Amino acid sequence: MANMAYVDGGGSGPIGSPQDQPQTHTVATGETLREIADRYGVQPQAIRDANPQIFKSGDADRRHNAMETGETIWSGDQLNIPAAPQSVTNEQPLSSDFNPAYPSPNSEYTVNGQGQNNGGAITWNPGDGTVKVTASHQQSAEYDTTPAPFGIPDARQPGVTLEAKVRGEHAETAGFTNKDGNTEVTLEWDTSIVASVSAEAQGKGVNQAAIEASAGGGFRARYKVVLPGENRNPLDAAKINPFDPTTIPVGVTVTMDSQTYTQTGLAGSFRHIGTETNIKDASGTSYSVTRVDDKNIRVIMGPNQVVEAYNGVGVKTDIATAMLGRQDNLGQSTVRTATFDLSNKDGQAAYSHFVATGEVAHQTPGVKDVATIERIDYSSQTRVKLGLGPESLNVQADLAGAQNTGAFVKTTYPDGSYAYTTNLQYSGNVPLQVVQRFDTQGNEILSERTYQFTINGDRPSYNWFERFMGSNEGAEERNIAQNLNIALTGNPDGNGPAQAGKKTTITFTESQLQGLMSQTRSAGQASHPSSPLNLLVGGNNGQPVATSMDFAVAMARNLGGDPYGFAERLLQVSQMADGDVRNGWNRIDADVKSS
Repeated sequence: MANMAYVDGGGSGPIGSPQDQPQTHTVATGETLREIADRYGVQPQAIRDANPQIFKSGDADRRHNAMETGETIWSGDQLNIPAAPQSVTNEQPLSSDFNPAYPSPNSEYTVNGQGQNNGGAITWNPGDGTVKVTASHQQSAEYDTTPAPFGIPDARQPGVTLEAKVRGEHAETAGFTNKDGNTEVTLEWDTSIVASVSAEAQGKGVNQAAIEASAGGGFRARYKVVLPGENRNPLDAAKINPFDPTTIPVGVTVTMDSQTYTQTGLAGSFRHIGTETNIKDASGTSYSVTRVDDKNIRVIMGPNQVVEAYNGVGVKTDIATAMLGRQDNLGQSTVRTATFDLSNKDGQAAYSHFVATGEVAHQTPGVKDVATIERIDYSSQTRVKLGLGPESLNVQADLAGAQNTGAFVKTTYPDGSYAYTTNLQYSGNVPLQVVQRFDTQGNEILSERTYQFTINGDRPSYNWFERFMGSNEGAEERNIAQNLNIALTGNPDGNGPAQAGKKTTITFTESQLQGLMSQTRSAGQASHPSSPLNLLVGGNNGQPVATSMDFAVAMARNLGGDPYGFAERLLQVSQMADGDVRNGWNRIDADVKSS
């Protein structure tokens, strides 16, 4: 970061932002050690250690000043400022977007056919823009303990039918969709073998209860190319060799991963009530390369693992099923990343060595942005599974419901410092990102902590019935922008950085979020005891939540936290931030960007 001039009432001193090399600072009148440390992104103790001539001088006047004011420094002192940790000098923590879980968060629709031994299916996922084709082959053996007398099924007596089955399946998926202003082209392969044993208990002429247990394993792989810009020709992706950077255009990212897995399943039914549990445990490796510019590429690679579990309960009959359940995924990956200058021979050699071994030295010429990234992903989603038709030919729908997601990322830099990035989103609420930075001793640089909320002002298009009932996406988009602008500027005319139909990113520092907590507390006390504002600060008694982190999570988690509700809530805080609605709007202090 570039140095900035700083001037206060007592004079001026050379002050800037965190740097990756030592600096000097002249103490200005009224400055405290904590303020100076915060500006340079270091701990106060680091400054004390770098300046023994001041903090260990034994000067009687300094000791007296420290007892009187709590400060050892004086105006005019020259301080040596140590280099800030790499976790601070990197403006955005190096990260990886790779999630090892395979289940889609979007709805899927399948037409499935099954013969005596062979079967097939076609699955469409409109949200992902994918089509999957599945082919299967199975062999089975059945033992019926209750043969029907004279071959008449209705004359069958109570008993048990046992069946053992081995099923092999291969699926291929291709996809093309626009996402976040880019074009995504995806390919996926999955091959598995599963053995199952089932038992069916029969009453007189009817199936009373059934249970099936299965176990197996397989191999799966994904290949994804992200092209900058929407509606790109998917054939552009076919021209790319992920291991030959010269074939990768600027701005393109290629990601590959493969996993082996084991899976177990248990399904049961009693009369028409059914339950189902499926668990898949997978592990593998991933490789991602991004062409940053004409010279540089960024590579991310390393191992990953994930557990995927579905649990459901519902109604099962011979021709129809309806299951309500949850899909839970827990993934973990540990990857190394670095950026290589391919115009530099040392950078070329380091790239080849990294791809072959996964190792790189951060001080190698032509190499930068070296880090180790540990990531944990969690998601939990409601799913409704519907099926209609006999096994020989049926139609299935796997409908996506509300989903909660979390990603916890630790980025460790070569100097031993690290950053934590936490991403949370509860159902359709506004997502929250918290960034914390730590020095080499594991102490958090609290002044560098940020809380970021991203409000998507682009409302969905409504159908004719919703419009007839009064919904209007254009009006909602304008209201979101207007409410945000009033709250963030304190100006009732509604003009400001937020734009209708655009994304607005609101970033709070630790001190700014503490200020919002105080404003919310005052607004809650001025409103009805049951106001949602009181819930944000710890309940109807109006007491503050324990920490600013708790407050930020409450902002993201509470009901009514979708983009429209979030903007409206900030407006309410702004209107009553000083405890009196009659005093007009109060500005909420934050950094605001629209895109």
